[in-house]
Amino acid sequence: MAGKPKERMRLIILSLMTAAICVFYLLVSMSYQVVNGEKYYAQTQASVTSVLPLKAARGEIVDRNGAALAENETGLNIVFYYSFLPKSQQNDIIAELIKICERNGETWYDPLPITLTGSPQFLEGRDREIETLKKKLELNVYATASDCMYYMQEETFSIEGYSAAVTRKIAGVRYGMVISDFSVNNNQYVFAENVSAQTVLEIKEKSHLFPGVDVAENDIRVYPDGTLLPHVVGYLGPIYAEEWNDNPETGWEGYRGKGYKMSDQVGKAGIERIMEQTLHGVDGERTVEQSKNGEILSETVTTPSQPGAKVVLTIDSEFQRRVYEELAAYIEYLKGLNDPKKGSNVEGGAISVLDAKTGAVLAMVTYPTYDVNRFYEDFEQLKVGEHNPLTNRVTQGLYRPGSTFKTVVAAAGLQEEIISPKETVNCTGIYRYYDIIPNNTFRPGCLGYHRNLNVTQALTVSCNIFFYDVGRRLGIDKIVDYAHRMGLGTETGLEIPTATGGISSPERSQQLGGAWVQGNVVQASIGQMDTLVSPLQMSVQAMTLANRGTRYQPYLIKEIRSYDDSELISATEPSVVSSFEIADENYAAIVSGMQGAANNVTAAGYSLRDLDYPVAIKTGSPQQTLDIINSAAIGFAPVGDPDIAIGIMLENSQNASWLVRKVLDAYYQTVGKGKNPAMARMG
Repeated sequence: MAGKPKERMRLIILSLMTAAICVFYLLVSMSYQVVNGEKYYAQTQASVTSVLPLKAARGEIVDRNGAALAENETGLNIVFYYSFLPKSQQNDIIAELIKICERNGETWYDPLPITLTGSPQFLEGRDREIETLKKKLELNVYATASDCMYYMQEETFSIEGYSAAVTRKIAGVRYGMVISDFSVNNNQYVFAENVSAQTVLEIKEKSHLFPGVDVAENDIRVYPDGTLLPHVVGYLGPIYAEEWNDNPETGWEGYRGKGYKMSDQVGKAGIERIMEQTLHGVDGERTVEQSKNGEILSETVTTPSQPGAKVVLTIDSEFQRRVYEELAAYIEYLKGLNDPKKGSNVEGGAISVLDAKTGAVLAMVTYPTYDVNRFYEDFEQLKVGEHNPLTNRVTQGLYRPGSTFKTVVAAAGLQEEIISPKETVNCTGIYRYYDIIPNNTFRPGCLGYHRNLNVTQALTVSCNIFFYDVGRRLGIDKIVDYAHRMGLGTETGLEIPTATGGISSPERSQQLGGAWVQGNVVQASIGQMDTLVSPLQMSVQAMTLANRGTRYQPYLIKEIRSYDDSELISATEPSVVSSFEIADENYAAIVSGMQGAANNVTAAGYSLRDLDYPVAIKTGSPQQTLDIINSAAIGFAPVGDPDIAIGIMLENSQNASWLVRKVLDAYYQTVGKGKNPAMARMG
């Protein structure tokens, strides 16, 4: 019996403890549900958790010495958050933001290809974007700009109560939101990039007017010297609708399948485009809790981002700058002569410089140029700008090579034993071979009366008659073959797009709608007819001659490195595309002729004769049209142990060869500093 009181006491204690626990939890529950119920309910209704992309830092583009050509700066962007941007207030919010931006000189993203003022008109040169607009609005192909504006104003975006000018601006932003796939799955939209502190201050002060709008720090792509290499480096832009999905017909792999967001910026030209996925990196994720007015309550990085890799180019920035300055100064000098016979009608120019031993591009200069930092702001002016500043003349310009082509015919004639180094041709000023044809009137001429000369002499004085005769005896097939071996009229293999051009032939004449006659071969032999090449190809030709027939593939990308520069990911090795051996005596004959041509450049400040190392060049004055005669030059130096190969073209001008000295001086003061070219001797 003694145990029963103890058991009873235990039961009482246990019951009391259970009761106490129940009372405690009851009180807590009452606190949550009754005392503070409204407060906690409001909190649950006032916050939303979103998973947002964590942007990866874009890799830099640098020159061979590590100098930045494209880099990132932290900027302030105005962003919209889909979850908190009231649909009924979007037009009012956008209109008010536009007022602030205009007052402070800011720009905003507006991809709508319709004029901003006056009667709506489609913008010129925007055919692809106009087609996309009509598809997005589900209008037929015949819809006008007015039709598109009416449909956006009345049907799609319900823009009411604004002036025509403001309506157009609101429509541009709303359309940008559409093509950027601004939605619950793509919660963030960048309205304006890199805005000023004043703009940020005004938005913050009026935050009650802008639910769903915030100012966020983001990387802004900048180009430290936007005029230095815009055609090569390229620029960024939005993903177009047709770039989003795969296109089996063209083989295009859409950005959607590569893990991009529709709102991402991607490379649109140059290295930025070609190396897009290398530079882009891999985005991470962050979990953000926001209040109903868009205020961030908490933020956690759930998946770290992986920055893009660094692309190192073969270009030397200082050398590039020097060559550009020399080209620009020379063109301005020519214009100042006010004498068309001396080249004052010059329209533009291009210089390509390669490492003769590897094919690496050291400088790629085109004039006129533009500032890539202002590409979008200045696009309309650039598109119609004088002498096509948007064109990369080095890679996309196609020109008749003129007498620079005579080195091809010389090499082919010697190697095919059509002529020997000592064999002569008699130049009487007029080529009369075709007089064997009854009633012949085709008698192409020469600019001189040279009498008997061999290949060396013919190259030095650029005798047409000599090369008419050698070219005729060679035949067009051999001429085309050797031209291709030297990189003319064929694919270069450069990383960025290049024009191929072509070499005159019966097949090419047929393709171009012309007829081939036997006399065409002699005109083709001096770089005329349908032969079109780029300045890049001309520098490849010079490099091939410098290497006695070995042609390297030109390249722009030296290596790929990790973002922090700690790891070498890959490096480009020189690649031989083709090779034919030029016999020693033949090579000596060609190079001696080119040295003779170099010794003829004696203008003060431009002379090649007074250098303490040997230079080989060939000049040309190709007739581009009936009214336009260009000036061309190729060359390499020093003879015997070449460092660089050069291709130069001046449009509607004279004396391109005068720039060879300027390029050589710039090289040995920058890239080649420390080298002693005077030690070179002909091998």
